[in-house]
This record gives sequence, structure tokens and C-alpha cells, in this order.
Amino acid sequence: MRIKAGLAIAISGAALMLAACDKGSNAPTSAASMDAMAGAAGAVVDDAPSGGASSAVGESGVASTLDMAALNERRDPERLLRYYVSAIRVGDWVNGARAWSLDAEMTPAKLEAEFGGKAGPKLAVGKGDMEGAAGSLYYEAPLVVDFGDGRPSKRGTIVLRRVNDVPGASGEQLNWRIERTSTLTQ
Repeated sequence: MRIKAGLAIAISGAALMLAACDKGSNAPTSAASMDAMAGAAGAVVDDAPSGGASSAVGESGVASTLDMAALNERRDPERLLRYYVSAIRVGDWVNGARAWSLDAEMTPAKLEAEFGGKAGPKLAVGKGDMEGAAGSLYYEAPLVVDFGDGRPSKRGTIVLRRVNDVPGASGEQLNWRIERTSTLTQ
């Protein structure tokens, strides 16, 4: 009897914790984001207030919440995506551009032109797929960009690439970087 009572208490406690977690959920709020991310377990989502600046940005302009070690990530491409989404959310265009490959020629000015304004975007990145080809690994994931200023939402993909441990590859080539996205106007 004690075991059943203890189990009931544990289940009740777990249910209460799940209910509390649901209230602070980071799920996308717009219908476009909800449709695009339906069934995408492990989605990288930004649903925090944005607008070019936040209290997370220090006097130097560098966001204190950014996971700078993500720029050296070689295993988990989603870590770099979380870094990028966070940089865009706080309007840290310099660090956002650092997530891109050198070949993409992404600049802070290009990011600001795309995402800047009074009401910045909310980015939702779904679970992607990894493929290997000719010494490189690619990670492609669905992406939804919702703007808070009336601009239409954009849907597309974001592609990350890294060299697959090829002898002689530089440290930069071995790290995950954004290669392209279909949602940016270029």
C-alpha cells in the first residue's frame, strides 16, 4: 500500500511540474511557426521579446547570453543554430555574422538590414537532417522567420556545413558554419 501511495504522489508531482513547464514554454506562438514546426522534436526556437537590443547585451555590444563556444562546435550543428538564433534575437549582428562560413560573405550590415527594425524577428528552426558528401557534412533544417512589424513571415531552410575530418583541414573548416538559407534576401 505504501508503494502505491508513493507512486501516486510521484506521478502527481510530475504532472504538476509538467503543467508548470508548459506555462513558460518556448513553443512558437504564430500559426505559421506552429504549422512549420509541427512534429519537429528538438526544435531550436526563439520566442523571447526582441527588437534589436535587450538587457542581455552589455556595454560592449556583445550578448552575455551567447554560447561563444558554439563557434568551435564540431559535433552538434544545433548548438551553432541556437547561438545564431540568440544573436539575432538580441540584435548582435557582429556575432550573428560569425556563425556564417567565410564563403557566404555574410556581414553584420547584411544581417541588420534583414532583421533590424523596431520589432525584430522570431526564428524557429526545426529538427534537421545530416548528410555526408565528398568530405563534408551538411545539416539542413526547416526555418520560419516571423516578423513583429507586419512584414510577412518567411519559410525555408537553413544549411550548415563542416569538413568531415579531412587531413589538412583548418580549424575553421572543421567547425559547423551556416552556408546558406533560403529565407534571406540577398
